[in-house]
Amino acid sequence: MRAIVLVILALAAACSSSNSSSQPPQVCTKIGCESGLRVELGGAPAGPFRVEVQAAGGGAARVFECPAGQRCEIAFFADFTPEEATIRVTAGGRTTARTVRPTYERVQPNGPGCPPICRQGRVRVEVGSP
Repeated sequence: MRAIVLVILALAAACSSSNSSSQPPQVCTKIGCESGLRVELGGAPAGPFRVEVQAAGGGAARVFECPAGQRCEIAFFADFTPEEATIRVTAGGRTTARTVRPTYERVQPNGPGCPPICRQGRVRVEVGSP
């Protein structure tokens, strides 16, 4: 009888020690993300206006149009992650241009070890400033 009790105690100890040291399985959600550059517009008028971005050194310009009657305070340019870019905002016949060096961060919306991994940058342009 004593041998049976020792075997049961040994099994219980083995089970509790293996459960406490094992990690739960990793569960990844399906939240998506996109790499790109987010341009925040300070002092942006109600549309219409146009935001144009171009990487330093050339390449095709990318354009965001804000239609008449809408407030557009953010323009996102997907798959656009230059080290340096020129941003031009044209509104009411006036153009504001800025050259920026965005800071990018690595984004993993589903947590470490889960895809996707995106590279996102953010800059702010004051539209009304000269």
